[in-house]
Parts: sequence; C-alpha cells; structure tokens
Amino acid sequence: MTDIDLRVAGKRLLILGAGLWQLEYLRRARALGVETWATDWSPSAVGRSEADHFEPIDVTDVTHTLALARRARVDGVFTAADVAVPTAAAVATELGLPGYSLDLAAVATNKRLMRERTRSAGIRCPEFRCVSSAEGARTVAEQMALPVIVKPVDNCSSRGVRFVRAPLELAPSIDEALTQSRSREVIVETFLTGTEGSIEALVHDGEVIILGVCEKTKSALPFRFDLELRYPGAYDPAVQRDIEQLAKQIVSAFAIEEGILHIEFLVSDQTNEVSLIEFAVRGCGSKVVTHLMPALTGIDVTGWLIRRALGVRDAGIPSPRRGLHGALHFLMFPQGVVSAVRGVDSARLVPGVIDVCVEAGPGDVIGQVRDGRSRPGHLLVSGQTADDVQQTIARVRDLVRVDYADAVGVAAV
Repeated sequence: MTDIDLRVAGKRLLILGAGLWQLEYLRRARALGVETWATDWSPSAVGRSEADHFEPIDVTDVTHTLALARRARVDGVFTAADVAVPTAAAVATELGLPGYSLDLAAVATNKRLMRERTRSAGIRCPEFRCVSSAEGARTVAEQMALPVIVKPVDNCSSRGVRFVRAPLELAPSIDEALTQSRSREVIVETFLTGTEGSIEALVHDGEVIILGVCEKTKSALPFRFDLELRYPGAYDPAVQRDIEQLAKQIVSAFAIEEGILHIEFLVSDQTNEVSLIEFAVRGCGSKVVTHLMPALTGIDVTGWLIRRALGVRDAGIPSPRRGLHGALHFLMFPQGVVSAVRGVDSARLVPGVIDVCVEAGPGDVIGQVRDGRSRPGHLLVSGQTADDVQQTIARVRDLVRVDYADAVGVAAV
C-alpha cells in the first residue's frame, strides 16, 4: 500500500521551518510523492534529514528564501511556523503560487494590526494600547486600569508575555517584551478573567469546518503559557455557538477563502461573552494539527494542507468525526541537568497515547519555564470519555521519569 497521490507526486514543495513541529509535514509530503525543499535557521534542525533538500536559511529571510524558491523552481510554499507566515506569503505572491495574501499574513502575525482590524469589524477583543519603549509605561498606566497583559506584537508561544498587576512592574515588563519583538513594539491589553480556549478550523471555499474546540489550563501568573488543552471543551451550548460564530466572523472580516485557522479566545467569567485573544493562519503547534486532530476527527489535515499549498483543491472536506475526547498535556519537570530520561518507550505503548516526547536529553539543562517553547515535554492522548483521557495522562506521568545529576527517577510536576 502506498500514500502516493498522483495529483501532487513529483511536484516541489518549499517548507519553511524544519524543527520538531514541522517533521510531520516533511514526512507526509514525501509520502505523497512530493519533492521537499526545507529551510531553517539552524543547520542542525531535526527535520534536515527528512527533507530531500535542505538549506540553512532563516525563515524570516525573504530575500534568500525567494532566491531558493526560484532556483528550486518550486510549485508551492508552506509553513506551520508563525514567524514564517509573511515569508511564505511573499514567496507565493512573487511567484504566483497558492497562498495567503501579504495583507492577511501581516495582520495574522502582528497583534496591533490584528486588534485594529478586529475592533473595526466589531469583533469583541480586549482594550489595548501599543508602545515602542518602556517610557510609554506611564501613558499606559494613566489610560488603562491594571491588571494588564504585556505582549510583543509579533512573536508566538507566549514569548515575552507577562501579567502586570502593579504600576512598578509595567516598565520592566515592557522592556522584556521589547526584546522579544522583531518590530520593537509591544501591546498592552486589559487582563480578562475567564476560561481560555482555542479553535482549530479549516476554511474551504469560504466555509468554516470546525475540527476541534478546546478549553485550557494555563500556567501560574505572571506567565501565560498553556499547561493542558482538552477537547472538546465543556462549554454551554449557547457559548459553543458563540465560539463557532467567532470563527465565521474572522473568515468574513478578513476575506479568508481557503486555509487553516488557529483561534484563541476567552469566555468571560462574568458575562459568558466570547472575546478574541488572537488568531493565526497556521495550525496549532505541539502536534495538535498533525497528530491529535486526525485522531479525533478522522480528517487528514496535513495531507489537505500540503495539497492546498501545491494548488490541488479537494472537492470538499469530509464532516469531522465527533465523539472522541482528547488532550495535549505538557510534561513539566524540575530545573536541573538531565542525566537520563526513562519510561518514554513504555508510555508510548499505553492505550490511548498518540505521542509522548521529552525534548531534554542527557546533558541538557531544564530551566525555568517562562513561555511555551521552553516546556520540556508533551503528551497527546485520545479516549472515549474525558475521564479516560485524564486516567491515561496519569498513567504516563507515572511512567516517565527524568534522572538528574543529583537525583534519580524524578516525576513530572
């Protein structure tokens, strides 16, 4: 049996990003018969060996990426990395390939532009101000009531995101966020209280196909990264309708005809109103789109995205299968120098486990987790009920252990 798809076999696809979360796209493309060209800022990116061709090019470098695309005579360009979305759009626009417009790519990767457009479209979102220096903290403090959330306008994985409760914390938090912003701009938003969640959806001919809606467990303040995503979220039916309506509002407001959406939202504790936090025109990371969504819905999301990038539009998208529960759970461990990781292979054999990974290995240092990218491990699980999922997570947490230079068999915290 072969996965080769004659509609795309032999075509050349440029994939921007060859890190851990891009591996499945590289593997799936090659399985379909596609010739893959991959780029990454790191010459030792883990996906290097999975691609037919690899070039160590920073995914934000439009000039060199475009030169490679011309030289390789690619038929399509794709990325699952948020920072590479504008680069992919630039290549697609310049070479007449399928892809998002430059305008949509800019709006979807810049929180200021996104907030301005969503507010104009009447989509509920937090009050916000933008600053380009810590000196702006005084103006923000005069105009906005604390607490607030401080974010770089153009980064992802919660890098540089901080909760600020006291006025004296504002300037240092803005300074730190500025170091994580490529454009040296920071957005300061009203801190909303409620249940946070996210939507994974495909858009086909302007129609929204919801793959999954989750609810999240977040880290302790002042940081704001995810600890667990549970599918489906346990929302009241009326709230669920509002959440799905939010996806439709975004597609309409931004004229999105084809592609994928990752939408983060918050349901207010006080009013049950749904507010947009942000959205992206790429799928959720940590293998949610490549592994968890196919397991829960039966839809080959990765294959659909690859075919779309190469100009092959499927006649339609099958209705997602419903009924299963699932979760992305992050494995957190104490700080220290790792000497060994044990139990991962056994954990992968537990029924219901889709994937389990501890990124740290012997000699690596697990430090303080301050954002999404520094989380040391993750686990993807499916089950018939929410209780099944949580029981499987508990079994895996019992199995996976990290040895440190000064301690043996430390469990996840």
